[in-house]
Amino acid sequence: MRSLTLGKRILASDRGLESRQTFDERWLAEAVRLREQAEGMQPDGILLARLRASHEGVEARIIARAREIGTRWGMDESIRRWVSRERLVAWLLAAVAVLAGFGAALAVLGEGGRPVNVVWALGGLLGLHLLGLTAWVVALGLTGGHSGGVPGRVWQAIAARFAVGGNAEAVGRARLRLHARAGLERWWLGAVTHGFWFMLLLGMLLGLVGGLALRRYGFVWETTILPTAVFEGLVASLGWLPSLLGFPVPDAELVRASGDVALASEAARWTWSMWLVGCLLTYGLLPRLGLWAFCGWKVAIGRRRLRLYPDDPAFSALAERLSPSSERIGVSDAAPERLETAHVVAPHQASGAAMVVGIELDSTRVPWPPGWVHGVSDGGIVDSREQRARVLATIEASTPARLLLVCDPRLSPDRGSLALIAAMSVHAGACAVWLAGADAVSGSERLQHWLDALAELGLAGSAVFTEEATAMEWLGYVG
Repeated sequence: MRSLTLGKRILASDRGLESRQTFDERWLAEAVRLREQAEGMQPDGILLARLRASHEGVEARIIARAREIGTRWGMDESIRRWVSRERLVAWLLAAVAVLAGFGAALAVLGEGGRPVNVVWALGGLLGLHLLGLTAWVVALGLTGGHSGGVPGRVWQAIAARFAVGGNAEAVGRARLRLHARAGLERWWLGAVTHGFWFMLLLGMLLGLVGGLALRRYGFVWETTILPTAVFEGLVASLGWLPSLLGFPVPDAELVRASGDVALASEAARWTWSMWLVGCLLTYGLLPRLGLWAFCGWKVAIGRRRLRLYPDDPAFSALAERLSPSSERIGVSDAAPERLETAHVVAPHQASGAAMVVGIELDSTRVPWPPGWVHGVSDGGIVDSREQRARVLATIEASTPARLLLVCDPRLSPDRGSLALIAAMSVHAGACAVWLAGADAVSGSERLQHWLDALAELGLAGSAVFTEEATAMEWLGYVG
């Protein structure tokens, strides 16, 4: 027997093969793992055999297995419903934010019966936003920003609240674990938080522009102890960035004149109005839009780099089953000192109908049942321990005169399969093995190992077939 050590070769091949996988597929794989962790592993012998024979990387095999099991459980549909529900909640929160911002802007402006204090108006429009933004930046620097912001947490809680179905818990936990593993939770919730604030400020901008367009407002600034120069500097400083976008800045003369009474000049009203709009846009909407885009970019980059590494404790056991660290080309388990010898002499009580049984076959490669088994008992495909016990009991009870066992030579022969062949042959008048699809591995070491292993088991060369026609003739089939 010769062994191939996979180790680094697996990881190297995965870099090219697994880049095709999407985040949703990895999400599904993690959700399936969590449910199997709670309920136990699903029977997957045939699936594992097919995946181990594939040329995909380890992560791609994990995802392919999860895709098949997840579809069986309806977990892929649960993920789609989860995403749709989150989008719905996000749109509802966005609508609430726009309406709240619109109302807040109208409240700041008032009904137009009295002048608008520009300092209080600006504070009312930007105060909570700047406070929340400062808190988010500080949390990002001190704690890594794990909270993601209050709006993000609220959105997440509401979406999870409406989760229904048996897969909901596993689906929700799976994404949290993937995001935590890649450090994406803060950026994911941060994107939601900044998106919420952007919609709130957008509502404020709409309310501000709408109010200014439909009502006539006068603008003043008021103080008891501060000199005029303070407000002149404040207005000029805050107006510098908006002026780069083309918004006007009240000059010192206009600031001084507005400290006494609201000016009746249309030019003064327009200048103050555009100064407020420019400050709201420059210090409110644009920073939130930029942070939303930045967080979304971080999430997109992190998700593309995310991998289900074989050495991850969560997937190491499954990765070992799908691609063991040392895979043998020949018999995959060490042989015992003595294997039960296959029975090739027909016992006198073997009078049952001929039977055909598949051993760990992939029905996508070897169609089952074979189209030529009319008049021959179909023993089915043996994969799990329960199926082995059932088929052995059936063979023992029916004692078929001829038993044809169909194996896939693209898989390595293992001790369990060989022992099963030997156990089945004891209760048959004659036993033979058909290596279906041998032409695909013709001349390979793997096929030769099958022939050698079956010979050691006691099956003569005349009872091992590599062609369908020969197996049909031995089984006694008449077309």
